[in-house]
Amino acid sequence: NGCGCPSRRRSQEEGGRMEIIKRWLSDDIGVTIDPSDGGIERDFANGYAFALVMKHYNIQPDFDKFVNKSNPDVKLANFQRLQPSFRALNIRFDSHTANQLMTEEPGCAAALLGKLKVAIDVPAGGKTRLSTGKSSQKGSTSLLLQTNRLASKDKFKDMEEKTFDKTLRLKTADPKEYRMSHQLRAFEDEAVRQQYSAELGDAQARLEYETHLADSREAQRAKSKENRAYLDDWERQGWVNHSKNQAAKRERERRDLRVELSQQEKARRKMAVESDTAADEVVNGIGYFEESLRRIQDQSDAEVPDGLLAHTSTDTPDQFLAALTAKVPSGAALRKESELYMKKVQERRGEEALARKERDRRRRRVLVEQMRTHKEMEVRRREAMLSEKIARQSTEERRIAERLHAALEEKGVMRQARLRREQQYLALRQVQYEEVSAADARKYAIMREDYQAQLANRRAALEEMGRKEKAARSQKHYDSCR
Repeated sequence: NGCGCPSRRRSQEEGGRMEIIKRWLSDDIGVTIDPSDGGIERDFANGYAFALVMKHYNIQPDFDKFVNKSNPDVKLANFQRLQPSFRALNIRFDSHTANQLMTEEPGCAAALLGKLKVAIDVPAGGKTRLSTGKSSQKGSTSLLLQTNRLASKDKFKDMEEKTFDKTLRLKTADPKEYRMSHQLRAFEDEAVRQQYSAELGDAQARLEYETHLADSREAQRAKSKENRAYLDDWERQGWVNHSKNQAAKRERERRDLRVELSQQEKARRKMAVESDTAADEVVNGIGYFEESLRRIQDQSDAEVPDGLLAHTSTDTPDQFLAALTAKVPSGAALRKESELYMKKVQERRGEEALARKERDRRRRRVLVEQMRTHKEMEVRRREAMLSEKIARQSTEERRIAERLHAALEEKGVMRQARLRREQQYLALRQVQYEEVSAADARKYAIMREDYQAQLANRRAALEEMGRKEKAARSQKHYDSCR
């Protein structure tokens, strides 16, 4: 795993560095470290072990003034004596570092020991420290210490020592407070552990709630997706039915249009035939009239008797011509008869023209009436078709509206049901949360009461111990003064 390699490598490096430091302390100096966790911080917390290491290399001449006790005053005095030696080795050692060592900060003692080992193992004359004897080690270290001390100024050294002493005393608490805090550290750790456990429980409950909420949301989302798919299906089916209805409607309209066009074509042909007939009557009517008139005239002429036809005249041609001439009417009579005949013909033609006009007028009136009737029938037919179409559309729209209304009502019912379920879930989660909170509150109240009782007992024991130590110290001072 890429994310775990650097931390594993770092822990391996720290473990290797600790092994080197422990081996150096045990083999070269003879200082044994507690193998448990925090043993090196606990052994070097009062500064005595640092003085022992420096004494081994002749760096700490006042080793006999160091005291191996855990008293805060003793720790303060030991680190005040160690500060010049660390400064002489060019190792940064300030009040913050000393406070971390006294409070057993993890890793601080090991880091300072590593710097001390590096400073002691510094090359002398271009060669590293030999491991054959301790005289060369002590000589090189003493030379380095002497050189660093000669290089430092007295005024700066005094000011640095005063600043270190003042800052360390400010950072170091009252011995009673320190002992109290040291004794109460277990309870503080327990309080931190309980708080961490409570936060962990709250985080677990919150995670379970969020998981339940996510599952509920996922279920609601799946149900909404199913409903949406159903509505899409229903809408798609509606569109398919609508397309089929529209196709049937267009086919019906085309069929009606073909029927209407065929009827119009039939009416147009009938009107064309009637118009051609009327035009033929107008053009050839006079000829027909004259032909009829001649037939009537021929039928009205008197027939010649057979006796007359069989009779053979014995007159001479002149007599016969004279007889014929006597029988032929005169010119005036012929003219009068012709005029009378022409007048009759003209009167008959006028009557026929008047009759023809009257027939045409009646025919046009009949045609107009037929056209008006046809138009009215067409209007009524179209109105009926439109009414049927509107009724069919209104029925389809009513059916679609009913389906849409039913779908909307179903959607509203589903929404109300979902809201009711969410409210029930919220109420149930609230009740569960209140029950868990009440149980946690009762449990933590009991734990807090136990902790307060233990704290009061421990504080009373510490106060009693402090009074006894104070009485013993007062008795000791009294005995020494007496």
